[in-house]
Amino acid sequence: MGQLEATADTLSGVPEDGTLGGYLRDLASAPSDRPRPALIVQGGGMRAIYSMAALAVLEDHGLRDAFSMVLGSSAGVLNSAYFLAGQARESISIYTEVLTTRGVIKPWRLWRVIDVDRMIDVTLKRHHPIDHDALAAAPPLHAVLADAETAAPQVVCHPDDGFDVYEIFRATVAIPLLYNRKVPLGEQRYVDGGLADLLPLSVARVLGATEAVLLVTRGPGQRKHDSNRFLRGLTRAFPSGQSAAVRARIVSADPGYNTTMEELELEHEQIARTTWTLWPSQLDQLVDRTTLDRRRLLDSAARAEADTLAFLRQPYR
Repeated sequence: MGQLEATADTLSGVPEDGTLGGYLRDLASAPSDRPRPALIVQGGGMRAIYSMAALAVLEDHGLRDAFSMVLGSSAGVLNSAYFLAGQARESISIYTEVLTTRGVIKPWRLWRVIDVDRMIDVTLKRHHPIDHDALAAAPPLHAVLADAETAAPQVVCHPDDGFDVYEIFRATVAIPLLYNRKVPLGEQRYVDGGLADLLPLSVARVLGATEAVLLVTRGPGQRKHDSNRFLRGLTRAFPSGQSAAVRARIVSADPGYNTTMEELELEHEQIARTTWTLWPSQLDQLVDRTTLDRRRLLDSAARAEADTLAFLRQPYR
């Protein structure tokens, strides 16, 4: 099977007035006339197929220009870039066909479970090259990275900051326990952006967004707590060469993320609000960060498309 095809329902008509999809459609048709929400895309390794498929539905409906900016960390940055370049639909196959078959992920290869270099230099550059012209003409992409020494979040903007987009990809998916390399951009080195900020809503607000649409790959109620004894012990042995701050961040609770999730859950129940969150339906039962089962990945993508259609049809007030 090739790339996941758009369903008839996905392409049937324009979002109706009075719905979130209708609101986004109106913004996309006249993007400079009024403020637009930020789009925030969560990663999560292979779980990010969910946000890629959700982005494909937004792409199908021509909603790219409804957003003032797009933000993400880790795999959420990759997904966001392909969406901004108009390639989200075709790029679902990166997860379902390429990452599952070409040796990028090998759970038994403990020194490098995810071969990020192969993923970037072979899978993306050669087999799924991004449309740089389309990306440059799109709303800006803000990628969250983690400083390799302090683990503090750092934000780079493509194309304004002048970094090669593939090197931004390499930096933000450099997961310490699964890749173990620090990636240079300019004079600094970085690791996995998800380590610093899993869901950068606060970054969007600092950048001026007053509304946000969030595509989340973990369900309501999920929190990041202190890790168990086994993971703490593993982190003492691995990852090789990582700073004490990065090691501590891997095993520590994430109060910022937990607070953001609580806020989104509370606001999700309100009629008038400034955030709209797409929650996956039972995604954790389908895939995890290193899932290689193609059928489960396809099921996750199909679920994302159905969830996103329902999401766009909700009332907008």
